[in-house]
Amino acid sequence: MGAQARRRGAVLVFLAAALAAVAVPAAAGERMTADELERALSGITLDGVYANGTFFSESYNADGTIRYHDPDGADSGEWSVQDGRFCTFYESAQGACFFVERDGANCFTFYEGDGEGEDAKPKADWTSRGWNRDLPPTCPKAPEVQL
Repeated sequence: MGAQARRRGAVLVFLAAALAAVAVPAAAGERMTADELERALSGITLDGVYANGTFFSESYNADGTIRYHDPDGADSGEWSVQDGRFCTFYESAQGACFFVERDGANCFTFYEGDGEGEDAKPKADWTSRGWNRDLPPTCPKAPEVQL
């Protein structure tokens, strides 16, 4: 093996090691980190369904504002990530913070928390499940309602 081939091999090993060190997005069923939440949800419109079957749509603007729609109306507010949870607060309705798990490449499952602050844990049952409307959904159960 010549010197040039050894250098190419060394570069490939270095690149493989560098890629392995890059943060990997949460796998299906794993809780998303604060950074993953911000990267995945900022600037998208999420279509979704609540556990009771009610459809909703919510746009998470990059400036932290949101616009919400469901069969009963619309609202505006703000979104943020606090203590590793995704939080939404509205002008005319109560908001909350949720633990989020990724279910495939384009499905986000939201869980209310039990407890306060760092002691909070996700409840066993999911509250809502949504997907970026610009991509095919990968949720375990296909959505039955479309806007």
